[in-house]
Amino acid sequence: MRRIMLGNEAIARGAYEAGVRVAVGYPGTPSSEIMEFLGRFDEIYSEWSVNEKVAMDVAIGASLGGVRAIVVMKHAGLNVASDPFYPICFMGVNGGLVLVSSDDVGAVSSPTEQDTRIYARLFHIPMLEPSDSQEAKDFTALAYRVSERFDTPVFLRTTNGVSHSMGVVRLGKRRETRLPAFEKTSPKFRPQGGVHPTVMHENAHRRLKRLEAFANRTRINRIEWGDRRVGIVSSASPYQSVKEILPEASFLKLGFTYPLPEALIREFAAQVKELYVVEELEPFIEDQIKAMGLQVRGQDLRSHGGPLSKEALRDGLAEVLRKLGKKRVRPRASQPGAIARFPTLCAGCLHLAVYYAIRRLQRGMKDREIVIMGDIGCYSLGIAAPHNMLSCAFAMGSGIGAAHGFSRAINGDRNKAILAYIGDSTFLHAGMPALLDAVYNQSSITVVIADNRTTAMTGGQEHAGTGVTLKGERHPPVHIVEICKALGVEDVHEVDPYDFERTLEALRQAIEFDGVSVVIPIQACRMFPKKLKEKPYRVLSDLCTGCGQCLNLYCPAIIVSDEKTAKGRQKAAIDPFLCVGCSFCAQICPVDAITCE
Repeated sequence: MRRIMLGNEAIARGAYEAGVRVAVGYPGTPSSEIMEFLGRFDEIYSEWSVNEKVAMDVAIGASLGGVRAIVVMKHAGLNVASDPFYPICFMGVNGGLVLVSSDDVGAVSSPTEQDTRIYARLFHIPMLEPSDSQEAKDFTALAYRVSERFDTPVFLRTTNGVSHSMGVVRLGKRRETRLPAFEKTSPKFRPQGGVHPTVMHENAHRRLKRLEAFANRTRINRIEWGDRRVGIVSSASPYQSVKEILPEASFLKLGFTYPLPEALIREFAAQVKELYVVEELEPFIEDQIKAMGLQVRGQDLRSHGGPLSKEALRDGLAEVLRKLGKKRVRPRASQPGAIARFPTLCAGCLHLAVYYAIRRLQRGMKDREIVIMGDIGCYSLGIAAPHNMLSCAFAMGSGIGAAHGFSRAINGDRNKAILAYIGDSTFLHAGMPALLDAVYNQSSITVVIADNRTTAMTGGQEHAGTGVTLKGERHPPVHIVEICKALGVEDVHEVDPYDFERTLEALRQAIEFDGVSVVIPIQACRMFPKKLKEKPYRVLSDLCTGCGQCLNLYCPAIIVSDEKTAKGRQKAAIDPFLCVGCSFCAQICPVDAITCE
């Protein structure tokens, strides 16, 4: 049986067919759909863990318990999970353990563009990289055989090009595996200082030698002979792109990309006139081939950042095209398209209302500057114009710690009010320890925890505060107000951000509080888990004075009208298709010109 599958769906199918029993992860583009597809299998226990480190802990525990486990995250999440993952890579596994980490090449929805292949070297573990949906399924199943045969976790790395592309996949049957026995007194997972870690380190290098021998003979590393004037080494989605541009060249297609198959590479290099590497981001493969003493080109023909588009490949490989007697195809003239612009917050988003309230508060605090340390979520769009609200956003949960550090740096300067701005999912992910730290160390900051009842940035996934699990089961949700109080925060304000005056007053009181204060604006995301839309508002043109107060909210639904006042000011209008009826603009209009009647 065959089906057209998204790369992420194919990975989930591969895990199912491999007999995986436990699946854990944390949402993040481009990996999120893997867990959502895994959650549909009754045979697999699946959960959104509170963060990637916890997910890794759970997966490791499942492996120790003797079942096959998969743990899923995006590239930045691997940084979080690396703490428990690094030691288990040296200790080994019981049941097969596979880490799937997806790199957001082009930083479509990430603050950074990270090449996680380098982690494979750091962790001393094998890495597999599929090039299409069929390989995504097959490599996932293969990863478990490698994991148990070589007693190691296996790293399955994808990028947007594979995770979010579709292809035909041949389906197989689920195969349950015999469970390895769990030995609770085994020294394998109970390292002692001194000799044991050194032995594990030596063992990891011996294992890499055996894995390299496997890489040299596995069929997922293969030579495709063509014109031997040009030999190209490639993997993952760049292989598909360069194969389309230069189908007549000779290829060494790598699916097992760490440790590299040195003997196979030398065999290939010896039989082609010139050797090239085509890969995205860092010269991970190229540098290793150079270290073998082979002449190879690659990085000098492309940029370090961004995905390898066909246009970029044609430019970079122009010299190769000429050698093969091919003319470089001139790209078609670009068609007029959408105007490039920075992503914006949605109409009716609670962050628009809170940002507006903070700006109004700042306007009334002429002798005191509000500085906001941001975090990772939809609200990080507030870094850019027209909001210009956040001063930083660098890692999940870091905004609170950064605010605490900044407050210490200014050493009690009352001319500045320090805020941290974080979302509900991010707070539960990594914000709680930072808040505890700020309280315990007697900081003086205000933390805004904007609770939109979902993990909005990654597509509306559930979390511990929503009361619904990945499997759709309902449990009592955690209460962020109670968490803050339990962590020692004495000044906590829970507000409806659509209530402008109350939100303004809560922020004012919190900033004036001497110590750590918390403001929690709560309003459900307008887009997830289902789109919320009430009767749209409209502008009464006869009453509008063109003051621009509503435009300062920066809501996408509020636009400039063609009509002008007698003084030549342009009046406002509301796009009824975008307006979700939140009422905030009606509250801030000074002449009551906005209504839903």
